[in-house]
Parts: sequence; C-alpha cells; structure tokens
Amino acid sequence: MTLDEIKKMRRQQFILMNVLLIILITLYLTLIRVIGVTSSQFFITLGVVLLIQSSIGFIRINSTKSLFSIYEKVSLYEKQKMGAEWKKQRKMSYIWMLITSGFLFMQAYWNRGITGDFFQIDIRYMLLMLIFILLLSNLSLFIHVKKVDSSISARDLKGYTRKTNLTAALLGAVSAIIFIFITLFYIMI
Repeated sequence: MTLDEIKKMRRQQFILMNVLLIILITLYLTLIRVIGVTSSQFFITLGVVLLIQSSIGFIRINSTKSLFSIYEKVSLYEKQKMGAEWKKQRKMSYIWMLITSGFLFMQAYWNRGITGDFFQIDIRYMLLMLIFILLLSNLSLFIHVKKVDSSISARDLKGYTRKTNLTAALLGAVSAIIFIFITLFYIMI
C-alpha cells in the first residue's frame, strides 16, 4: 500500500468510526427515552451487546471480514503489518469486552431491587458524555494508528499489546476519575 492509500484508508476509518458511534449512541438513547427503560434493563442490554460482540469475536478471531469494507481493509493491512501482535491485540480486546460485560451484569444485579427506577436521559449530560466518548475513541485510535503506521516491521511492534493494555488501564482510570468529576459537577449545577 502506498502512503496516500494508507492515509485515505485511515481517514475513512476515523470518519466511519465517529459516524457509527454517533448514530448508534443516539439511536440507543432515543429508544431508551421512547420505550422507558429501568437502569437494570439498561445495563443488561449493554452487557448482552458486549457479550455477543466478544463471543462472535472469539469465534472469528483470525477473520478480517467485516460488515464495512473499510474495516476489512484495515484488518488486512494491520494483520500483515503487525504479525502475531494483531491476533494478541484482538484477543485482548475481546477479553476486555467480556470483562466489561460482566461488570454491566453485576451493575444490573445490584440495581434489580430498585423499583420504578426508570433511566432518565438528560440531553445536555448525554451530549457531554457523547463528546467525551468520541474524544477517548479518537485519541485511542490515533495513538494506535500512529504506532502501527510508523512501524517498519512486525518486530517493531513486539510487546505492543501488553504496552497498549497497560496504557489503556491507566487511561481508563483517569477517564473514570474525569467521568466522576463531570457527573458530580453536572449534578451540583
């Protein structure tokens, strides 16, 4: 692949990821508002989605097939560029999805006794969270793209999955703290 083809592919990847995130989150929140969902149902739904996604991912761990051709193209490119790290990274992402799914199920279990607790959506707060999610997703993808695209061979990426997971854990902790402060600030206003 030429440098221009890679740049075009990455630009399309960023655009599609952002469009999908905006559409899916908006659709999900709209459905919640229209149907009326308890917080337990909210967490169960998200947990089931992540469980299904991780299960399908484990079944198709070596596959580069995707509903969107750009993601298939990116997978083929990264599989060739990253070598064994590509499979390790995919496996770890599915493991994290599974762990997150478990946490969501536990949260649903803890909220099950609360009756009449319908999930309330404040548009300004959800817009703030959408922006926060988009920023984190884009930052994460940007760092990944920079590292993969700047590598010369698969040897340059040896240990990349381990380093990425440590960085993600640190970024996740910082993000959780920021999320808590944003939520507390928003509640107090």
